[in-house]
Amino acid sequence: MVLLIATVVILYLTFNHGSRRIGVNVGDTAPNAEFTLPNGSVVSLASFRGHYVLLYLVSTWCPDCAYGVAVLAHYVNLFESKGVYVIVLEQYDDLGYSGPPITSFLSYYGGNASRYFIAGVASLGMTKTYNPSLQLEVYYLISPNGRILYSGANLAYTYPGLISVIKGIG
Repeated sequence: MVLLIATVVILYLTFNHGSRRIGVNVGDTAPNAEFTLPNGSVVSLASFRGHYVLLYLVSTWCPDCAYGVAVLAHYVNLFESKGVYVIVLEQYDDLGYSGPPITSFLSYYGGNASRYFIAGVASLGMTKTYNPSLQLEVYYLISPNGRILYSGANLAYTYPGLISVIKGIG
């Protein structure tokens, strides 16, 4: 009986997480925020308007985040074919814990596919806006007009819904 309940909870979280609020609501306009590239340049999320963006905020010390990057690496050809920019950002101050730099994290867990990802570090404001409850990882699929199409957390376990939405693009 306990196994049955655990299975139902896992299935519910896996298939319904994309519709739960994690920071910004699906359908809302993505708030503009800034992040810093490894070379020190500051970039605005608004500069990606006109393109699909998968925004993935991670904690570089988090094992599930590492697995999430590996999942993204597996689908890199899909992202390229659909014109989706994948922006993987270390959350501000790595949520107060020490992890590897975002470039090392992406290279190690994303392998060769990591060259297709845009790496950076989220500002404090961006982290608070997109992840107010300070979950270890959150993600958003943003349309070219800046609307949030899909959102979730625990990418390694909830990616099927995200991939389904991306496959339906255009």
